[in-house]
Amino acid sequence: MSEFSFETQILYSQIALFQSGLVTPFNDWNETHVNQGFSWREGSVSFGTLSSDGDCKVTVKMTKKIKTDGDTIRAIVVPFNVEKGGIEIGSVMETVAIDMPEGTYELLFTATNVNNIEHYTFSFIKSEYPNAKVIKADHELNLPDNLLMEANPAL
Repeated sequence: MSEFSFETQILYSQIALFQSGLVTPFNDWNETHVNQGFSWREGSVSFGTLSSDGDCKVTVKMTKKIKTDGDTIRAIVVPFNVEKGGIEIGSVMETVAIDMPEGTYELLFTATNVNNIEHYTFSFIKSEYPNAKVIKADHELNLPDNLLMEANPAL
């Protein structure tokens, strides 16, 4: 897979990416998660979106390095381990299954809004030692001193 795009609907100001088959795939959010723009636990990450609901475009791709462009409003990197079975991306109402090669990645999430169309890109970069970091924060984020890298599953 080099690149795959689809359209989906945002609900509850978040879009999730998780390991296919995860029993409780979505994450609870606390104030720190909201401030940093994501809620992460092993096998699942939810990112805050630019709006609370509506249609958007999603692109998933594999790349060799972390890279953003001038239209990027928000850019966040988190570690993600893809296991057998691939991943799913979407909202609490609908997800799309994507076959991904197994491995350890730095997952770059970027958010743009061009011509009133929100576009979220998930770029997978192979990495032996992935680290979480916020590359670009917009006015909605209020970054903590240390990123919170644990979350509870939403029940």
